[in-house]
Amino acid sequence: MVESYDSIAENQELNDGQTYLKSYLIESNRDAFTEGMVSLGDQQLYISDTQEKGFVRASAQTDEGRVYFFIDKLNERFWSVHTIAKSTVSDKIIKRVIFPRFTELDYPWLSNGFLEDVGKQPEATFRAFSVKFEDEFHDIMANEDGVEGLSMRLWGNSADEVLDTLRTNENISGSTSLSNVGIKKEYGERVLLSDITYQSKFTARGESVEGHFSQVHDVMDKYYNILDKVENEYSMYREQRGSGTHIDGHPLLIDFNRRIENLNEFVEELFSSTNPFRLWGVVDEMEEDYYTIAGVDMHTGDKIDFEVCPDWMRIYLPNGSCGNVVLRLYTNIQHYYDSKSTLEGEDSEQLI
Repeated sequence: MVESYDSIAENQELNDGQTYLKSYLIESNRDAFTEGMVSLGDQQLYISDTQEKGFVRASAQTDEGRVYFFIDKLNERFWSVHTIAKSTVSDKIIKRVIFPRFTELDYPWLSNGFLEDVGKQPEATFRAFSVKFEDEFHDIMANEDGVEGLSMRLWGNSADEVLDTLRTNENISGSTSLSNVGIKKEYGERVLLSDITYQSKFTARGESVEGHFSQVHDVMDKYYNILDKVENEYSMYREQRGSGTHIDGHPLLIDFNRRIENLNEFVEELFSSTNPFRLWGVVDEMEEDYYTIAGVDMHTGDKIDFEVCPDWMRIYLPNGSCGNVVLRLYTNIQHYYDSKSTLEGEDSEQLI
């Protein structure tokens, strides 16, 4: 971390062989690792124990040689995976671990509001951001006006002002999905520069590795609180009360700012089991512009049900199902359809 920080400060580029420290936060529904060769998704990893409890070393063979990762099981739900491998290599391996069906692994998906709060956290300088939007549904919409794609990166102390300005522009405000924020934070006399993506990848350089680990833990804690609320306050379940059946829990709502003009094709595309939504479902047209879907989360195989209209989507998460599917769906709706959509709970409470 220190060497890369010094190289950029002095030469504006990394020296040969230098890389940044990268940490990937992963949401897991799997048991702990055992030593030896294991298959995670489409990736073979060799796992070896370390002297630290819950902390293992993993290695993978690539075209560029063997690369190493250190996996820290932060709690029963989250791993932090650290590496100094090149991003082009480590990103590919993490994707191969997560994205095949039923891996029981997923990214923590950081929505626009969540990632903006990370960028503007107290005692930190919001120094950079990236916007990336791709309208995956443009070709099936009756109204083909609007932005099909938007990608930009900005550095500087006015990052927050520029972001606010973009969001006041009526033509592009629905396409301003944050894909990355860059922050600078001081820990005593030591500096940490962090770039954090909406898929919870942390790239660090600076003088405080403790600050980097703290940053990962802080994001995990905040995300876990939202996930826990989704699963424990909003999941749906039935129970017998006397001679009757009582339904408890509450549906969640994604409120679209952009109206869905071709609902049938929108639903067929969304529930086709493809990445990044990872949803499959049996679609029923109940009436014009009103569909119900008996869905399956391709991350875990858990059931999840939906109602969809042109202006909103209601989500019914069964008790015991992984709630990360809700945050994945919401974040990717923002990146691939409508960045101004909101996730709401009971009494129109915005959850993020």
